[in-house]
Amino acid sequence: MNAATGLRTGLRDYAFRSVQSLVVWAMLVGVLYIAWRPALWLPHLWMLFGVTFLANVLQPSYKPFEGSRTADDNGTAAQILWTVALAQCAALLELLYFKPAITLDAVSWAAFALMVGGLALRTWAVYTLGRYFTWNVEVQSDQPVIESGPYRFVRHPSYTGALITYVFVPVFLHSWIAAIAGLIALPAAFARRIRHEERLLRDTLPGYSSYIDRTGALFPKLP
Repeated sequence: MNAATGLRTGLRDYAFRSVQSLVVWAMLVGVLYIAWRPALWLPHLWMLFGVTFLANVLQPSYKPFEGSRTADDNGTAAQILWTVALAQCAALLELLYFKPAITLDAVSWAAFALMVGGLALRTWAVYTLGRYFTWNVEVQSDQPVIESGPYRFVRHPSYTGALITYVFVPVFLHSWIAAIAGLIALPAAFARRIRHEERLLRDTLPGYSSYIDRTGALFPKLP
């Protein structure tokens, strides 16, 4: 693939992900317009749109609907996708049901900062892995053990970033029931993914077992 072809492919992918994100949010706005029109004036909604739009656009391998399931994945990608989707829908439904008079208080700003920080960490991890980053669990034939960027500190920084972002969305919206449910369901989904992925990586990548000994899975190991 030459540079021009690569550029066209990259721009086409960015355009597709942008349109995909806009269509989903247009549907959400339509639902809110019918169910609870004042929600359209909540700054929380548009700040959340900004985060999710960037999450969809900035990550080159973020294609959960591409249908490229691999035999090694064991359904972990679908589990994470549906857990995240249900957790976020639960937060929005709770907001619609209780219709709280939420404001951008200290809790909202702190949650928003953590969401943005989680997205930044995940994006850094994705670009550090480059072509070795895939949505489904997959090990490429020439794949090395990556220990640069955020991978110097943790083995799965992309999961750490995603987990932080999605756990704090309900907190940002003051959807406390969804926040508690997400705090249970989301770590469970990512834990299953990590267990399955690391079994494959230990069996496939030379040096990965020693990498496990030196680093934590989601958070840095304490000295």
